[in-house]
Amino acid sequence: MRTLAFLKKTFLENLREWKILILALAFAPLFVYLMYAYFRASAPAYRLLVINQDGPQAPGVAHQADDFASGLIQAWRAARHPDGRPVFTVSESRDLEAAEASLRSRDADLLVVVPAGFSQSLADYHDHKTEKPARIANHGDEGNLRASMAMAMSDYIAFSYVALATNSTSPLELDIRRVGSGRPLSEFDLYVPALLVLAIIMVMFTAAASLIKEVDKGTMSRLMLSRLSTAELLAAVSANQVLIGVATLALAFGAAWSVGYRASGSLVTMLLVGAVSTLGVIALSVLVAAFLDSIYELLTVGCFPFFILMFFSESMMPLPKVTVFHLAGHAVYANDVLPTSLTVRAFGRILNHGAGLAEVWFELAGILVLTALYYWLGAALFARRHCRAR
Repeated sequence: MRTLAFLKKTFLENLREWKILILALAFAPLFVYLMYAYFRASAPAYRLLVINQDGPQAPGVAHQADDFASGLIQAWRAARHPDGRPVFTVSESRDLEAAEASLRSRDADLLVVVPAGFSQSLADYHDHKTEKPARIANHGDEGNLRASMAMAMSDYIAFSYVALATNSTSPLELDIRRVGSGRPLSEFDLYVPALLVLAIIMVMFTAAASLIKEVDKGTMSRLMLSRLSTAELLAAVSANQVLIGVATLALAFGAAWSVGYRASGSLVTMLLVGAVSTLGVIALSVLVAAFLDSIYELLTVGCFPFFILMFFSESMMPLPKVTVFHLAGHAVYANDVLPTSLTVRAFGRILNHGAGLAEVWFELAGILVLTALYYWLGAALFARRHCRAR
């Protein structure tokens, strides 16, 4: 009964402090939209300049109706990523000097010069009149990292187009065996699981604040005099914060869904793992709260554990995998001391690869073990420092 009474108290206090609650609930969904906009803006189509020196009606061309140069340019224009975005934005130019100036100023990523006689060369090759290959010339700035990728993509499309246009057989056959879900994943899709974990990490502030404000306001002593045990106190706070964590997780996923993300796995499985992971973050919050005495300290010193969780859980960027040991056929990495690191991997397998609970049992077991460990340590330190009637 004391647990339920304190749960009601903390729940009503969260509603009264609606500004903090709204910020906690809205941060992760807004960050999803921000990262979606970033990925859309940071990976535009490669800017391809083309100087076409070939003519479709050159004298002596065996296939007068075939303008292979224009066909190649059209192939570059038509190339698409799996999500439908164009690979290139193609612009044609006639001035070589101006085109190379665009490369130096990074207004273009790659310049391709299609020389005169290109169509004639392909027509002769098609009719077995010559074995001499047709040529195109790539111009790129070696200081521009995008130039290399643009060149690789444009060359691949050119090879494919020429092979089709001349009915040529490649001397190499590729055997492609798909091992993934088969669903094309954009960079944003791959990043969504980490963004969802960021929603769970936000609970660190609200959970720690629920504990620290009792110390800051001096009401912790009265709670102890009411015979509310440390276990009952933490159980009430944890239940309340799990509700906030799951709600934030659902809102963040809704934000991702609204911009086109679709999960391959079960949302119920994701929410279950998310609820367990929220308990892990709350356990860390209890450990942090054991060393703080005021809300001011939480907003200053408490930011460091938050950023540690955010960066070392790979919620912001991937980290090098430092393997510590192997257990039950699974690698255990250095940052797996954080339950949210395991959550990122579990969410990735559930949402992007359709894994169920049976496939993420190792990560789930790790989260539970770490949660129990941090709860035990945090509760002992918090009770020793703050849960004494004065």
